[in-house]
Amino acid sequence: MLMSNLVALMRVRTLPISVAVIAVGNALAYYHGHWRFSVFFLSLVTALSLQILANIANDYGDGVRGTDAHRSPAAPRRLTGSGAISHEQSLRYVIAAVAVTMVFGSLLLWVSAYSVDQLVLFLLLGVLSILAALFYTIGRYAYGYLGLGEVSVFVFFGLIGVCGSYALQANGIHWMILPPACGAGLLAAAVLHVDNIRDITSDRHCAKRTVAVRLGFGNSRHFHLLLLLLALFCYLPFALFGTFLSALWVLLLPLLGAHARNVFQAGSEARVGEELKTSVGLMFGINVCFAVGLLIAAWTVSPALSL
Repeated sequence: MLMSNLVALMRVRTLPISVAVIAVGNALAYYHGHWRFSVFFLSLVTALSLQILANIANDYGDGVRGTDAHRSPAAPRRLTGSGAISHEQSLRYVIAAVAVTMVFGSLLLWVSAYSVDQLVLFLLLGVLSILAALFYTIGRYAYGYLGLGEVSVFVFFGLIGVCGSYALQANGIHWMILPPACGAGLLAAAVLHVDNIRDITSDRHCAKRTVAVRLGFGNSRHFHLLLLLLALFCYLPFALFGTFLSALWVLLLPLLGAHARNVFQAGSEARVGEELKTSVGLMFGINVCFAVGLLIAAWTVSPALSL
C-alpha cells in the first residue's frame, strides 16, 4: 500500500518531461564539446526530484484546499483529497521530497560549479525552483490558482531546465541553445494545458483560475495548438544554423498532427484529457529526437570531451 501510494503521489507517468529537458540541455553541451557523466547524472536525478516534489506538493495543496473534492471523473484519483492518506502524512512526504531534492541539488553543485559566483547563482535558482514547486498549489496565494501554471512550467522546464543543465556542463550559455530551450518549455506547458482543459469545470467550481478556465473550452483548444506550433518553430533555428540532424523530430509530425486533430475536434473536456498521455509522449519524443540528432552530429565531428 505504501509503495502504491508513493507511485501515485509521484505521478510517474509525467516524469519523462524532466528526462527530456535534461536530455536536451546535455545533448546541446555534448554537441559543443562539453560533457561529464557525473554532472549529467546528478542533473537528471535533481530534475526528477524537483518534479516529484512538485507533484506531491500539488496533491497536498489541492487536497488541503478541497479542490479535489470536485475533481473531474475523468481525472486520476488524488490521494490527499480522496482521504487515502491524511493531510499530515501527505505533508511529511512533501518535507521528505524537499530534503531529497536539496541533497541531490547540493551534490550537483559540488561536482559542477566552476566558481563561487556560479555556485551562488545556481544555489539561488535551486531555492527558487523548490519554492516554485511548493507554492503552485500550497498557500493562500498559490500561483497555480492565478493562471500562472503554464508560465512557470515554460520557465522551469524550458529556460532554467535546459539552459541550466547546459551551463553546468559548459560553464556558460550559447545563444543557439535559447530557441530549443523555449521549445522544450512550450511543449511542457502544452502538457499542463491539456491537464487543465480536462479540469475546467471542476477548477471553475473551486475558483482555480487556470489559463484554461479563463479562456474557456473552445479557446483553450486553440491555445494548445498554438503552443505546439510555436514549440516546433523554436527547434528550427538549430537545424538551420547548427546541424540539420537536430530536425529528427520531424519523424513525429504525423503523431503530433493526430494529437492536434484529436484535441481540436474533442467534444468534451474528458476527451481532451484522454490526450494527456499522448502529449507527455510527444514532449518526450520530440526532445529526445532533437537530442539524438545532436549526438549523431557530435559523433560525426568527434568532439573532445571532458569525462
